[in-house]
Amino acid sequence: MITVENLVKVYSENVKALNGISFNVEPGEVCGYLGANGAGKSTTIKIMCGMLQPTSGSVIVNDFSIESNPESVKRMIGYVPESGALFLSLSPFDFLEFVCRMYDIDKNTYIQRIFSFMELFDLKDEINTPMHAFSKGMRQKVLLISSLIHNPDIIIWDEPLNSLDYDTTLLVRDIVKDLSAKGCTFFYSTHQVESAVKLCSRVIILNKGNIAYQGAVDVNNPSSLEELMKTHGSSADTAGKLEGLFKNFSG
Repeated sequence: MITVENLVKVYSENVKALNGISFNVEPGEVCGYLGANGAGKSTTIKIMCGMLQPTSGSVIVNDFSIESNPESVKRMIGYVPESGALFLSLSPFDFLEFVCRMYDIDKNTYIQRIFSFMELFDLKDEINTPMHAFSKGMRQKVLLISSLIHNPDIIIWDEPLNSLDYDTTLLVRDIVKDLSAKGCTFFYSTHQVESAVKLCSRVIILNKGNIAYQGAVDVNNPSSLEELMKTHGSSADTAGKLEGLFKNFSG
């Protein structure tokens, strides 16, 4: 489904975001992509979605190269960026209609889908309200809907639970479980270890542009992923820094 091979991204001579990473994501898999800020997660995702050119390496999605067939790949995926930008002067209906028309969905179908998703995410009373009046959580719901509404084979989410309330978080988990059971593939970047345990069948931990760990998630032992993150996902000696800080205070 997704094959990333020897992916390298160099922003400048002194900034190498990705150091030749490789991984596969299988159909129906929910793959978590974890790591500290600056690890290279968003860079990977932007390359996978055709928003950024790699320095070298390749991304193949359903036998299509993102570099040589970007339009074909983009039609297969649903994407939520880490910092999603919306046209805030538009209503959710206007924005989602725009998204649906980009994917060539016929009008009768997309109108039904828009109203169904807005009701599902408890936004039906705001369907014609300009989004500049929305909270961050409400805007995030619209972004999530936009990634799902064209029924993609692959869903790529970068911190999708940002600003969401508890009920919506539970709804998103149910959506992931339902769609993955039907063969939809999720690539899910997050800082939230707890949500990765509850959603993901496998995780990849990135550290300073390198894959530090790949493996299955032990749902019966949630703390195991936290320990993996401490071991592989962070280079910070938090305990040592605190000890030094408070020693300075006491001195």
